[in-house]
Order: sequence, then structure tokens, then C-alpha cells
Amino acid sequence: MVRRVGGFSITEVTTILTMMSILSAAAMPAVDQYVEEAKLVRATHDVRTLAVVLTRFFNDIGSERNNPTAWTSYNLLVGTGAAPAVYGDGTDQWGAAIEGGGVGLVDDHLITNTAGYTPRDPGAWFGWRGAYLQQVVQPDPWGNRYGVNVQAMREGDSYTVVLSAGPNGVAETPFGLYGLPAIGDDIVAVVSSMGAGHGRPTVR
Repeated sequence: MVRRVGGFSITEVTTILTMMSILSAAAMPAVDQYVEEAKLVRATHDVRTLAVVLTRFFNDIGSERNNPTAWTSYNLLVGTGAAPAVYGDGTDQWGAAIEGGGVGLVDDHLITNTAGYTPRDPGAWFGWRGAYLQQVVQPDPWGNRYGVNVQAMREGDSYTVVLSAGPNGVAETPFGLYGLPAIGDDIVAVVSSMGAGHGRPTVR
């Protein structure tokens, strides 16, 4: 008895591959949308987390204005990643280079205490009691750094926020932000609207 071995003809294989291609093409927009939505969710979570952690940090250490390497010596604290483009004439500080001065790394204050804050003693009211995060601040989902306009915290003249420049990679929200919402597709979380000692994170 001869056993017949079944298989697909070239026409059948071509038809199957064509149908798979059509189905894949139809599914791509939905997949792309899902990926973009996941990025927005992650960025929103990141800025909220940083806002809460920074509020705890500011409340723990106070201003420590006598410390020359404290957060008070900076206008902007940033995570890792590329500097975002800025809206308009390019003078907004969200895109400032670290080498240009006035820009520090948020990890130096929240994780390593490179700034040299006084450690908190048991029973003491103030003092650094980090690390406040378990890992370094990674870039946002689009590869740009998160920024914190600590100048506003120091001077108390506008909102202190954690900012992601969002999907377009352009920081459109003013560095001196008065009220919300953020501008464009920026993603922000408020650390304080009143300066040091008044941190009340609010995400809007």
C-alpha cells in the first residue's frame, strides 16, 4: 500500500501568505496606537512618581542654603537622556546643557547624595534619608530627559514641575509655569506651587 503524503501547492502557500500579509497590515495601526498609549502611561507614571519623591526630599532637607552644591545652586535638575528641543526662540531653560551651568543631575540629590546633604539622624526633624529611588532616572519613552525647574522651588514665584517633553520631543510649557495645564503634548506633575516647604504634588 502506497501512503500518500499531503502538502500545500504553491498556489495555496501564496494565498496563505497573502492573507497573513493583509491581516498583519490591518493590525499594524492598532499595534502602533497601543504602543504610543503605553508610552504615555509610562511617562505619566514617571512624572507623578518623581513629583512625590521630590516632595519628600524637599521636606526632609529643607533648603540647606549654606550648602554650595545643594539643589538651591541650580535652576534645573535633569535625568539621563537627550535634552529636549524647546518651543520658540530656544531661550527656554528646559533644553539647557549640563555643561552650561545651572543644570544638575537629579540622581545626585535623590540617590547618591553627591550634593553632600546632612544625613538625617534618628529622631531628627530634618536631614537626607535617601536613597529616594531604587535606580537612576531613565529617559522618558521618547529618549529625552525628565526635567525639574527647581528655580521655581527656590524663588517661589511659579509652579515647580517634573516635565517630559512628550511624543514630539519639544518642551512647550514655559519654564516659569503659572498654573496648569501644560502646553502642547508635554506631560507634567506638580511638585509645588508655592516654593520650598510647601510641596503638595498634584497631577493635572
